[in-house]
Amino acid sequence: MATVMPVVVTNDPDMTQRILTSPDCLEKAFLYKFFRLDSGLFAANYDLWKAQRKAINPTFNLKILHKFIPLFDKYAQELVQTLGAFADGRALNLSPFMHRCSMKTICATTMGVVIDEDSDADRFAELLQKTFHLAFKRLFHVHWHVDWMYRLTKDYKKDEKIREEIYKYGDEIMRKAAERHSRRMNLFKREDDDCCKLQIFMDQMLNTNSGKKFSDIEINHNFYTMIVGGSDTTGIFLGYIAIALAANQDIQEKVYQEICTVYPRNKEVIFTPESLNQLLYTDMFLKECLRLFPVVPMVVRKTLRDVDLNGFQVPKGNILIVSIYNLHRRKDIWGPNANRFDPENFSAERCAGRHPYAFIPFSGGNRNCLGYRYAMINMKIVVVHLLRTFKLTSDWRLEDLRFRFEALLKTAADPEIRLVRR
Repeated sequence: MATVMPVVVTNDPDMTQRILTSPDCLEKAFLYKFFRLDSGLFAANYDLWKAQRKAINPTFNLKILHKFIPLFDKYAQELVQTLGAFADGRALNLSPFMHRCSMKTICATTMGVVIDEDSDADRFAELLQKTFHLAFKRLFHVHWHVDWMYRLTKDYKKDEKIREEIYKYGDEIMRKAAERHSRRMNLFKREDDDCCKLQIFMDQMLNTNSGKKFSDIEINHNFYTMIVGGSDTTGIFLGYIAIALAANQDIQEKVYQEICTVYPRNKEVIFTPESLNQLLYTDMFLKECLRLFPVVPMVVRKTLRDVDLNGFQVPKGNILIVSIYNLHRRKDIWGPNANRFDPENFSAERCAGRHPYAFIPFSGGNRNCLGYRYAMINMKIVVVHLLRTFKLTSDWRLEDLRFRFEALLKTAADPEIRLVRR
């Protein structure tokens, strides 16, 4: 049955740290089950999550992420080539292009599968957004929390139809990933072969010789977890990057000048881990985007036992919500202009002494986002290609943005941006 229970909501960094690091708060709340991915990292119970995370962690180490750089580069170049057809000063919604780029990138890097048709990438991304919207909508209808009652609704029937189409795309990608994995394992039989050890995400899922054997449903749920986590969130955030650049011409120019210093205009761009690490101001810019526009605006946990949260007693089974959005805009942490876009918030001087849980765009503690380093490398490469190719302008200001309250932080209306070739 649906139940009503007390909920604790906080944006306090001390309490946030306690929630995200306490072994008594590692369980995801029951609300996550509505996304129907509860056998994957996104919503699994603690014991299942722990076993999966241990097995999957190595597929996101820096050695593997650095091997993704050519693929990040390829799809970022494809993005700017596509946008070039619209670089005539017309106002443009960049969101569909950003989602397409991130969908193709996540499938190529973590699944080893190339999506050839733009229309397939666009449709798959659109369907995933729709089903997540319906799952989030269900949260606010308490009687819909009861499965049999939800099955009587129009939303359930709509969701089933959407998922049927989603599975058509997803099953095809997983089939191709399995074929690729089989070919790869036939090529590299020796256990001491470096190529065999460098396993991407889907390889680890399918590898029956690994310490953790994944069931079919675990593979399925983790596949969709990775696709949503790597495409939808990144696609949304790339949109925020674009409007932040377009609305702040002085900041855009500083990022552009740094890019030209590291990657001169008269030379071919060759990305290396070392050159990407030289983009210090670009890194500050991206972190400021993540501060003001955390794509996952909240974290929801359930207490496994009675918990003391800095003197506040919370019984077992209660819901805890960390509001990342509000935490990132606290004036006692970020100053009186906390709502103003300022990359200098991440200068070494301002970061000194700041609470370690004042900035958590990828959550924190043991159950943080697995792909945070993946995302930062990918986004830097996109920004480099975007600004080397275009100057971005917009009539929109960041203060004009209004947000929809959903599982992911989305704007109520898509800001329009103009692209002009440099």
